[in-house]
Amino acid sequence: MPVDIAFITVNYNTLPWLMRLADFFRDLAVPFSFSFHVVDNGSRDGSQEFLRARREIHLLEVGENIGYGCAINRGVSATASTYVCVLNTDVILNREALVALWRFLEARPEVGICAPRITYEDGRDQGMVFRRSLFSHYVPGYAKVRARWVKREISGGTAPLRVDGVQGAFFLVRRSSIPPPSLFDEDFFFFHEDTALAHKLKDGGIPCFVLPTATIIHAGGQSRSAESVALFYSSKYLYLKKFYGPRHARAIYLLDRARILRKWFLYSLLSLGTTSELIRSKQRYYGRAWSTARWR
Repeated sequence: MPVDIAFITVNYNTLPWLMRLADFFRDLAVPFSFSFHVVDNGSRDGSQEFLRARREIHLLEVGENIGYGCAINRGVSATASTYVCVLNTDVILNREALVALWRFLEARPEVGICAPRITYEDGRDQGMVFRRSLFSHYVPGYAKVRARWVKREISGGTAPLRVDGVQGAFFLVRRSSIPPPSLFDEDFFFFHEDTALAHKLKDGGIPCFVLPTATIIHAGGQSRSAESVALFYSSKYLYLKKFYGPRHARAIYLLDRARILRKWFLYSLLSLGTTSELIRSKQRYYGRAWSTARWR
């Protein structure tokens, strides 16, 4: 049966977080109808057994890791709702934020997508606002300054803030605003599928807002494995190629190579005279990036 909001998440061996999220939705009392859907990408940590035992959860088993965006698309296709809420399993939700987001979209039919303020568990704001800017990719320092300014604007805001787009762990989109053929571009296996979606919605003129007074927590944390580092950079260059063309993508790749090598050298030197795990972690990260980040 159609509902107001279909909440859709992808699970891949995140059972502890999934259990917490399932308990939240089981006890949730809100003024809108909803369904909770989990697309499982072939987990082997007991997640599937847990999900099968929870009859209130709609489980879609795909049998293998098909990637984040592709899995979310499967969930969207399997649901009927006015709105779709895409969320990571490691978010900590609250009723007040969900109700505020739903009421905002109900009151503003011209708005296609919205998100709350997203913070870490310690209260720090996460970067979750997309800004369409090729210059930011050429000058990462400018992007960082801009991101800090937007974080301050959101943290101190009291009214809905219009932005180019949102990305990351949680957002609510009007189903009628989803661009064809699917919500996410399935050329992206993991990373930057949300950036590509935000860019596409912006190009399509779909209004997007952040509600600073509605806050949720994303525990998260980027994986630093060699595989995830390689995926991050390859997805970045794929995004740039699709939206700005291969010449810009290639040029930014070469700039990234120089930046990665410089930082790897710097942190390697610093690690010689310190036992700081932060320094050593950065050294390992940039070492992996130099070894695995490739243009495609």
